[in-house]
Amino acid sequence: MAASYVAEPSARYQTRFVDARARQCRFIVTDVAADEVVCCGAPTSETSSWCSWHRQVVFVPSRHDRDQRKAA
Repeated sequence: MAASYVAEPSARYQTRFVDARARQCRFIVTDVAADEVVCCGAPTSETSSWCSWHRQVVFVPSRHDRDQRKAA
């Protein structure tokens, strides 16, 4: 299985975490006080809290999945 390219989301999507809506990426992109936290805000699927780019960052495939990818 070939890895597919996923573009990094634009900074224009960024929004304060407390203002994020459904289907907006919740990956935190700042390191500031709790009331000023900013998240990615890029579109997500219905089944994820993260956009495709950040899902690659937070999801680590199981060893079994990695071994199967290498064998393919």
